[in-house]
Amino acid sequence: MPVESPGSNLDPKNRLRQAYDAGAAARDEAGEDEWRDPLRRRLVALLADEEKTRVLEIGAGTGHTSLYFADQGLDVTATDLSAAQVELCRAKGLTAHVRDFYNLGFPARSFHAVWAMNCLLHVPSAHMETVLAGIREVLDLGGTLHMGTWGGLSSEGIFEKDSYDPPRFFSLRTDDELHGLVSRVFEVEELTTVDAASNVDDRLHMQFLTARRR
Repeated sequence: MPVESPGSNLDPKNRLRQAYDAGAAARDEAGEDEWRDPLRRRLVALLADEEKTRVLEIGAGTGHTSLYFADQGLDVTATDLSAAQVELCRAKGLTAHVRDFYNLGFPARSFHAVWAMNCLLHVPSAHMETVLAGIREVLDLGGTLHMGTWGGLSSEGIFEKDSYDPPRFFSLRTDDELHGLVSRVFEVEELTTVDAASNVDDRLHMQFLTARRR
């Protein structure tokens, strides 16, 4: 399994904050993988078809995808737990806030779409319904959640061999587990797997899910 039992008194949220603060500059320099491009284009096309513009990116990192959406004419708000990463978002001219999954802090029905790439895998499965309900609250009626996460096997805990310091918490889920969790809160429209190589475990695949608030 790619993750192991927690061995520290640091809770998952503080682990993430410290790890991503420390790694912000390197993440910004690295940019983003090319396999994300078709997924981002799909969201832009969907919003164009539905004549919608307001996008919230949670777990925005240093803002590369948010900047892409803004360059496509969308009204983008970026959030991340890491203050260092949020500052790099702002340096790109983005509207960005330090927020966590449990308290997004926006009025109800503020956005037409939420983009969540490789961030909700840091939420324990026991908390996912609460986090998804918070995302649903800030989405307008008919709004969509676009979620990418590593998965394909079921495992949860601290990844002790992580390249980040401190090692991060991961919750990995099978496709059926992910579909079941999200369908408690949203109407799942599609769950596909994406051809992307994991640098954590070659048994994993990228899951990309689109769900709608009805």
